[in-house]
Amino acid sequence: MEEESPSESFHDTVDEETFKKNEEQEGSIATELNKKKRKALSDLRSRLEESILDFSLIGEQYKACENLKDVELWGVPLLPSRGSDKTDIVLKKFLKAKDYNVQNALEMLGNTIMWREDFNVDKVFDEMFGSDLDDIGYIEGTDKVGHPLCYQMYESIKERDILRRLRSNDFLRWRIKLMEGCVRKLDFKPDGADSVIQIIDVKDISRPFLNEIFQGSKKYFSILQDNYPGIIYRFYKVMYVKPSAITETLLKFIDPEHLLAQYGGLGMKDGEFSLNDQVLEEKLKGYATEHLTIVTPEVGMTVYWDVTVTGSDVSYKEEFVPDDEGSYNVLVQKGKQIGRLNSNSFHVAEPGKILITFVNYTSKNRRIFYRYKIKPTLPILPFSR
Repeated sequence: MEEESPSESFHDTVDEETFKKNEEQEGSIATELNKKKRKALSDLRSRLEESILDFSLIGEQYKACENLKDVELWGVPLLPSRGSDKTDIVLKKFLKAKDYNVQNALEMLGNTIMWREDFNVDKVFDEMFGSDLDDIGYIEGTDKVGHPLCYQMYESIKERDILRRLRSNDFLRWRIKLMEGCVRKLDFKPDGADSVIQIIDVKDISRPFLNEIFQGSKKYFSILQDNYPGIIYRFYKVMYVKPSAITETLLKFIDPEHLLAQYGGLGMKDGEFSLNDQVLEEKLKGYATEHLTIVTPEVGMTVYWDVTVTGSDVSYKEEFVPDDEGSYNVLVQKGKQIGRLNSNSFHVAEPGKILITFVNYTSKNRRIFYRYKIKPTLPILPFSR
């Protein structure tokens, strides 16, 4: 055994002792911080209870129309004595926004309630804003840890009459309606979802139009900061990048069945599949060929499938291959896969299999996502009078 030098042994000991001291100090700081947070929450609960019961939480002009004992925010009762765990989660958001200053958090909470009254937030779901706005944004799916996904896709805004609306009150109220729709997806439970992800897509938008969108967004973001603390978990902005790069980035935190088809996923509002249907994955190496097989032994069935491939320059061919060597293969479809969802179906008249072949013409590895189901085909009954 090689003998250890005294100097090496000494330095190792010092490093270990230093590490332990630093670890203890960090643990102590964390403990103090947690104590501070717990005390702030306790103080806010006490002061909020008092301010609700004596009607001092909100301004004089609101007292006649608001029964504060029943006041709720985002569907969560605010009166702490009701003993709701959800209430604490909401209060923590306001405390964090104000660096755990109880007075500032209480004032922010009161201001939020008054703003919602002034803005008539509860009425936005009764308002119609037209397809030019309603087709821009919607809520679909969740990320891998349960945050609802809210999309705002502005690539369709290329006409000046629509752009003029981006600075209008209609546009602001429409975005608040979308935001409130996100809030309705949250449960505010200790182990549940209490924030959302917003994906804002401005790719293929010219610079003048992009400036209009940003100018029209200033008041919206100010409202989010003042009245929806902690509700936005993260923003993602899709700009001038390759579709394959967008897909790879989003797939890091969104499962393919939840990612919308236009971003390279399998998510879609209509069709045969739901979020509960299993998605399978296969690797497609550079300059390689990969086959997917769906066995169809029973006749009178219909096979449905969704397929997508990350990246571009990948060709695909879908065909039915019968078990009977005397029968002919049936070409279902072929073409180029450009990272977008391809859905198809085939009625099985004889035993065989669906064979989907991919050829990668690039050196880059790709990922294939697919799902399928086989359902009995309902017979078509003859029409009788």
